[in-house]
Amino acid sequence: MRTLIKVLLWTVGILLGLIALAYITGNDHLVRGVRYTYLIGRGAPEIDDRDFFPSDPIAAATPQPWPEHEQYGKVALSQQEEDRLKELYSVGFLVIQDDSLLLEQYWNGWDQDSVSNSFSVAKSYIGVLTGIAMRDGVIDNVFQKVGEFIPEYAVDCYADITLYHLLTMSTGLDWSESGADPFSDNAKGYYGSDVRRLSIEQPCRDKPGEQFDYISGSTQLMVEVLEAAYGKDLVALVQEKLWGPLGCEDQAWWGKDREDGDYKGFCCLYATGRDFARIGQLYLDSGMWKGQQLVPREYWEASITPADLDDKGKPNQRYGYYWWLAEVDGKPIHYCRGFHGQYVVVIPHERTVLVRMGMKREEVNEEGHPNDVFEWIATARAVVKRAGQA
Repeated sequence: MRTLIKVLLWTVGILLGLIALAYITGNDHLVRGVRYTYLIGRGAPEIDDRDFFPSDPIAAATPQPWPEHEQYGKVALSQQEEDRLKELYSVGFLVIQDDSLLLEQYWNGWDQDSVSNSFSVAKSYIGVLTGIAMRDGVIDNVFQKVGEFIPEYAVDCYADITLYHLLTMSTGLDWSESGADPFSDNAKGYYGSDVRRLSIEQPCRDKPGEQFDYISGSTQLMVEVLEAAYGKDLVALVQEKLWGPLGCEDQAWWGKDREDGDYKGFCCLYATGRDFARIGQLYLDSGMWKGQQLVPREYWEASITPADLDDKGKPNQRYGYYWWLAEVDGKPIHYCRGFHGQYVVVIPHERTVLVRMGMKREEVNEEGHPNDVFEWIATARAVVKRAGQA
């Protein structure tokens, strides 16, 4: 009995010592990270972790339900298509065709009211808000210096960094972008309690404007710029500029680093598949929603044009302003993507938007795109084709 007590005391002592060490070394995010992953049987952040973190609601104040396509409820996924979606632990798949909801299907207990973490899909929302800020005149152009909005960036090596560099992931800042390394800046941003300081204090590494280097810290800085430009916080801006005008049907949430802290703008917008589809429809319609130009057309076009950067020794072809760019049958498409294969894909030449939510995605190919995104595109196109033949 005494031996057992000694073992328990030693175990508790070691754990307390490790926790103390984490705080002393500035790695207190590890405590929350372990608590919300390994201690509950997980190995990474998941799409249903909203209740683990503080967040603020985004109300669906003026809902505009999606019109239903004439083939809604009649056209279906093939068994092979559904099996493949299930294989990568999909929880939702939606197809919007000609501004109408054509197909939606859910798995694993999810339905049209379930909210999913967007992970980096949220970055595209920050990009859209930036365009709206230019429409509103609170930002003049993408070549303004970040230091005009964030005083810490008006000096030293930060002074040459512009909004364009933030939007195109070409800041030259040194942020460790990893979804697996518990000591990475991504882990500190996701599980830590001071995301603003983390993003502001990114060290300089390279000259800005030359290399495409995808880092979440760039988007977090853009959130700081938007909040400074408007004098409002992120959730207030999303509510006023997007959720209301786009007629979102369900309440959403944006995660924070702590109750009285900052929004984790590089990730952590929790919403339904139907409402994620709206950003795709907005961009399918050249930044317009129901006849109103929400995003300036010039900005919309620039945001889905490859930024003039070097990308691992060749010209960038895959990234604009927080939008991923690719081709299907030689024609351009653009899409948002998240950590576990959250996708909102716009297929302009076929007037189609697809949303895929799930818990797993494939590795990126040589062109820098996850292979599965093209599978979901093929599936959506097949659904649209079957609807047209009905």
